[in-house]
Amino acid sequence: MKLFFNATFVPMTSESDRAEALVSDDSGTIVFCGSLEDAKTIAPEAEFVDLDGATVLPGFIDPHSHFTMTAQALAYIQLGSARNIPELLDLMRHGIEAQGIGPDGVAVGMGYDQNALQEGRHPLASELDTVSSNIPVVINHVSGHLGSANTLAYQLAGIFQETPDPEGGHYVRNAQGAPAGPWEEPAALAPISARVIAPRFSIDYDRLLDGMQDLYLRYGITTCQDGASGGDAWEALLRWGDSANRLALDVVAYPVTAMGLSAQRTCEQNPEYDASTYKGRLRIGGHKMILDGSPQGRTAWMSKPYLPDGPDADPNYCGFGAMNDDMVYGVCRQAIDTNHQLLTHCNGDAAADQLLRCYRKALNDSPNPDKHLLRPVMIHCQTAREDQYDQMAELGMIPSIFSSHIWYWGDVHLKNFGKERGSQISACAWAKDRGLRFTLHNDTPIVPNDMMLSVWSAVNRRTKNGVQLDSSLCVSAYDALLGVTANAAYQYGEEDRKGTLEVGKLADLAVLDRNPLEVPADEIRTIQTLKTIKEGTVVWDKASA
Repeated sequence: MKLFFNATFVPMTSESDRAEALVSDDSGTIVFCGSLEDAKTIAPEAEFVDLDGATVLPGFIDPHSHFTMTAQALAYIQLGSARNIPELLDLMRHGIEAQGIGPDGVAVGMGYDQNALQEGRHPLASELDTVSSNIPVVINHVSGHLGSANTLAYQLAGIFQETPDPEGGHYVRNAQGAPAGPWEEPAALAPISARVIAPRFSIDYDRLLDGMQDLYLRYGITTCQDGASGGDAWEALLRWGDSANRLALDVVAYPVTAMGLSAQRTCEQNPEYDASTYKGRLRIGGHKMILDGSPQGRTAWMSKPYLPDGPDADPNYCGFGAMNDDMVYGVCRQAIDTNHQLLTHCNGDAAADQLLRCYRKALNDSPNPDKHLLRPVMIHCQTAREDQYDQMAELGMIPSIFSSHIWYWGDVHLKNFGKERGSQISACAWAKDRGLRFTLHNDTPIVPNDMMLSVWSAVNRRTKNGVQLDSSLCVSAYDALLGVTANAAYQYGEEDRKGTLEVGKLADLAVLDRNPLEVPADEIRTIQTLKTIKEGTVVWDKASA
């Protein structure tokens, strides 16, 4: 047994609850949380663990990210520091040299944002051709929904002037109709991934696993998500990592139905993981579907047009969807009929409309007697309207909100949508007002999984440029923290063993240098994780990181 003391324990059972000590048994389960005097009486022989005056919350639960994509991102050439296109091209050249990439390989970059480039646009194929004309070059936008490629990459992928756009994807074309470089949405990237990247690029997951887990553990996260599982990464990273006992935190996987992958087929092929309990530290939580793109990339599907981004821009442009209603209904119906929770990517309000109407119809049509217990999740909810939160409440749907978008891209949303719509992104208060148990996520590797930034963003609603977005949509620090603790456990159906510091639950702990419920609201984002404890064992320590 271990007795953790000399800390302020915040059980998240109510806003005012506090404890002086916590005791875990040898299985890593909490057997006591209360006064130090009572803890000593209950566990006099326990190992005493002095936490040096820290604040302890339940281990943070990541409601949405991409565990396997994080490994892939670590292996790619990093482009996030580029301030303009020439700098981006230089980063690619240096990356090719550093990684020793030759004509038989492929150069893949990750993390640029056209909104942060001086040119305000994506690089063209002709510009990427200057990086290399004999090595295929592919770059990925920070959102994961956009990018560009050089001429050779398109040629090797079999994408030419006469190649039509795929459903749910788009190639920007030159005056002759040939790909000009930029691609939009995963459906457009799919042929390049399958015919160019996959045969030429291999990832050493063994080498990267500890580093990618560190990107979660350093922020106090003890449960994370693989939000679009499938393909080689499922077998090569998740199943392998679990069977080799290499996973330091729990991973909940959601196989995706997209681009030839079937969520249900992945579940059927892995029945030992398709359960409410973990096999080791891995389980399948349900199905995943993607309905649109990125609002900062202007591919999210909106019910009203984006503001034009140039004199020649289409004033009626609303982005686009990834699937038609029949397809969406089919995915919803399969998840409900097979008793699976469904997670759905919806950034634009038109995509949210599609999910709500198709899920409602599938729910009404399904014979599953437990269909109302599945807790479907709308992922991102960036531009969800008030009436859509009403509908989520009717359907028992959980909004998982990408609140740190307010900080990272709030200024871009104001530019793309105007003051009213742009100020209403990530509307946590609308969810709270309707009794919805909303959660907060970072969509890692899109942005670092800094839970304190997510909480700070939901509480303060300020952009990088210091603009205050609609302050009526701010929530309290306690309600925001619920979004990464108790509510997140509820989203996963794990509220009986995670999310609060109570007897019978796992001793998963986030040890912080200050109490987010007591510091000034503007300081929440500066709170640091000191230790991350999984089932009573320290799995990350800032002092030795």
